Amino acid sequence: MYFDIISFNVERTFNETKSFINNDNCSRSDSFQPMKRFLFSSYSYLFNFLFILLEVMPPLLRQLTFKVMFKKYGKKNNIDYKTYFRYPSKIRIGNNVWINRGCQLFGSYHIKEAEIIFGDNIALGPNVTIFSASHDYKYLNLPDTAKSVVIGDNVWIGGNSTILPGVVVGEGSIIGAGSIVTRSIPPYSVAMGNPAVVVKRREIV
Repeated sequence: MYFDIISFNVERTFNETKSFINNDNCSRSDSFQPMKRFLFSSYSYLFNFLFILLEVMPPLLRQLTFKVMFKKYGKKNNIDYKTYFRYPSKIRIGNNVWINRGCQLFGSYHIKEAEIIFGDNIALGPNVTIFSASHDYKYLNLPDTAKSVVIGDNVWIGGNSTILPGVVVGEGSIIGAGSIVTRSIPPYSVAMGNPAVVVKRREIV
């Protein structure tokens, strides 16, 4: 199908770009930065076409596309329009996951083991942002770093929240709207704030 071809070509283009960037003959010196920026911009440009198509696809066709895009995509999921996913091949989505309008997930391709992982029965409010990728600020050239983000089963993340690399949101937890989650949250906790802290235990009736 047409969207399969686009998704495959985009991923192949980025794999070739990544291979070139990571080649032993390539330096991370300032002289290489213009080429690195050009290659990354080319990948983003190509991938943007896929998102343009996603915005006009009917829901059924979007679901089929997501099964191709993501590393794992379960059943009964709902991903709203106006959402964005960087490197969807590094994102796993379980069953009955609702991702609201404006959400953005930024995976990492450079760190192989780093992924964004969703369990089952999860709700993300509007404009939630999740990062598994970052940079090491101890160096002026800001080398890439990344850690997996895991969202456990039965979690609700309130709108406009941000989840940073390495965070595990435990099963059954709730993240209050507008929170910045910098550390892992224990299961069945209610956490909120900047940085997010646990304010009480979630009682299930």
